[in-house]
Amino acid sequence: MNAFVTRQQVRFAHCDPAGIAYYPRLLEICDGAIEDWTAEVLGVPRRVLHLELELALPTVDLQASFVKPVRLGETLTIATSVVDVGRSSITLTTDVSCDDQPRFSVRYKQVLMGMREARARAWPDEWRQRLMNARQEDIA
Repeated sequence: MNAFVTRQQVRFAHCDPAGIAYYPRLLEICDGAIEDWTAEVLGVPRRVLHLELELALPTVDLQASFVKPVRLGETLTIATSVVDVGRSSITLTTDVSCDDQPRFSVRYKQVLMGMREARARAWPDEWRQRLMNARQEDIA
């Protein structure tokens, strides 16, 4: 598996009056891509993760770099990749482009957390293996 890729059209609700996407909305778009990635790579949709397993993946660090404005009506390609896997954390990147032209990238560190105790939890073995496989395949 290469990077997990999703596409999203930039909508009016994402933009300011000049038709340029507002950066918090771009982060929401990336969060949606990561939510899709979670279901695909971990094999657990966020609904199950949160409501049934009482686990969460809060972002504890985020760095964004913007290269070029994103405009109303454009279709973004969002590529999510695993950079690193820790005991209870993961570092991901989302590289966002339009027509093969880079627009922005975001690097996230998320931590698997038990919602009741609000403490980090080690990755379950099956999930860790899936993450390591995704990381190895992304690097190849």
